Amino acid sequence: MTRSTHNKTREEAALDLMSQVLREGRPLAAEYPLVFGEDTQGHVELIETEGEPASTCAWLERTLITPACEVPVALVGSVATRADRQGQGLGTAILDRATTKAASEGAALSLLWADDPSWYQERGWVPFGTETIYVIDGTMAFLLPEPDGVRAARAEDAAAIHQLYANRPVRVDRSEDETRAMLGVPAMQVVVKEQGGQIVGYACMGRGEDLQQVIHEWAGTPQDALPCVSELWRANSDQAERLFMMIPPTEADFIAYFEFVKARGASGILCMARLGSTEAMARVFDQATPDNVSATASGPDTIDVTGPGGTIRLTDHQILLALCPPRGDRRVTNVVETDVGTELTQLPIQPFIWGLDSI
Repeated sequence: MTRSTHNKTREEAALDLMSQVLREGRPLAAEYPLVFGEDTQGHVELIETEGEPASTCAWLERTLITPACEVPVALVGSVATRADRQGQGLGTAILDRATTKAASEGAALSLLWADDPSWYQERGWVPFGTETIYVIDGTMAFLLPEPDGVRAARAEDAAAIHQLYANRPVRVDRSEDETRAMLGVPAMQVVVKEQGGQIVGYACMGRGEDLQQVIHEWAGTPQDALPCVSELWRANSDQAERLFMMIPPTEADFIAYFEFVKARGASGILCMARLGSTEAMARVFDQATPDNVSATASGPDTIDVTGPGGTIRLTDHQILLALCPPRGDRRVTNVVETDVGTELTQLPIQPFIWGLDSI
């Protein structure tokens, strides 16, 4: 494999390949300002064959914030392999390169969103976390509160929107400038609810060519966020028979509301995950377990968890299933509790990655 970029930077060559494979040549960069914008922390990996870009992906260092712990992660996305080079192991190789580098930088996990989860599972990725998606359509939308005080967001609303986001107990850590940049992505509808001159709720739908008809980020109490949802339905119901709303498993009030109005919904996985640095992962377990429990990295893909009743060694998939299994399945955590001899009340954790944070 060669490294020629033919007078293009690696980032430009990678972006061209992503645009060709993922957007049929349409522009992609504006949809991901944290990766492709100026002065960002995004990383781009590129493999060339015979001097031509063949496979690429992007990744971004982030921190998942939860009440139990903070988890350093790499968000991986925009995985693209040229059509005539598919089936040659390049997709696997580019992901291995990205996740290895992320682990060396201290990521406890790498996370991605997969169109074909089975392909990733064959390569060591496992389902991770939970999200619930509800359908908003004409059969229940009339039960949404009126959109009083709701208007389209303006540039000067970014600081207030970011503050609402930052008040969430479950989120990806990001700065106000990062929120401001992501609010500017193309083909996204953002509305806010204003009350007494203050922004008290907001909702975002669509993001470039992704998440169309999906309300993927919002904040505020049900009384403040649901009118924003109502406005998005009002503005789009002539063109769309239904919208979708992503809800974290921790938002009991919103889930209760949608169950009450008999909205159709389903719980699915949040994303796919792959173990990163076991040293970083051991620190995550230390945060999320009681003082009489400790975790140490015992190998490149194992950690030991020790409590008053003994020690259990967890391998890569067991680590992920104990920390954050899909749909809250607690079976592996129960085994860990039995072996270490104490309850682990903060496990599994319930992180959430809002739509603006996906790459």
